[in-house]
Amino acid sequence: MTASPVPARDEILARLTGYLTPEPPRFRGEAEPLPTVPMTVTGAPSGDATLAAMFGSRLEDVQGTYEIVDRPGDAAEQVAQRIRLWCPPLFDDQPGAPTQVLAWAPDEIGVPNLENRLRESNIELLVPGDLHEAQVRHKAAGLSVGITGVDAAFASTGSVVLASGKGKSRSASLLPLHHLMIVPASRIYPTFEDWLRTLRQAGELENFLRHNAQVAFVTGPSKSADIELNLTLGVHGPKVVHAIVVDDGTPTGS
Repeated sequence: MTASPVPARDEILARLTGYLTPEPPRFRGEAEPLPTVPMTVTGAPSGDATLAAMFGSRLEDVQGTYEIVDRPGDAAEQVAQRIRLWCPPLFDDQPGAPTQVLAWAPDEIGVPNLENRLRESNIELLVPGDLHEAQVRHKAAGLSVGITGVDAAFASTGSVVLASGKGKSRSASLLPLHHLMIVPASRIYPTFEDWLRTLRQAGELENFLRHNAQVAFVTGPSKSADIELNLTLGVHGPKVVHAIVVDDGTPTGS
């Protein structure tokens, strides 16, 4: 005699009903606490040494790195060492060919004797001209290191301002895998608002915005996350960002 399938069917239907029944609404007292949301940055300590250290610390928080050079005359050597660190195969396998790096014009970078010191290390600065030319774009896209100065930096967030124009191609900070920033201590401000206030008081804000082709605010390496929040570096720009902070002996904002 065959057993009736009704009990098995009733059990399956009961399970399905349980799965489909919505959970009762939670009372306000049962709600899970919201995650902590970072507050807006409204201030930072003053003083060049403090600002430089804080800028570097904030840059490290966003996967960047930094070093502080006390004497401007030592900055060119630090730049050469960093390029050798990032490009060892080129130095080992092609000792006769110079290593080219994408760069702003040397006078815009602001490191004394930079071009001569790099030439001694068989490093050549490529300052791109008109990127509308296919040959220039192709050459620039093949370089793995870019060197720029900065127009301003903010200790509160580790961010920098990069204004593009003649001798300051934005390709140097966008195309290469490695971005090397030269940050004079005098250009580090506590916050973005302090920088704007300084430009306004000097009557330079309008000229700064009018005379630059593009103004970019950059905070660390390029980052992107997929729908599962898996963070990837270097998707839309440099994967590595390193700042050489140079004590140029000039008070901040001068």
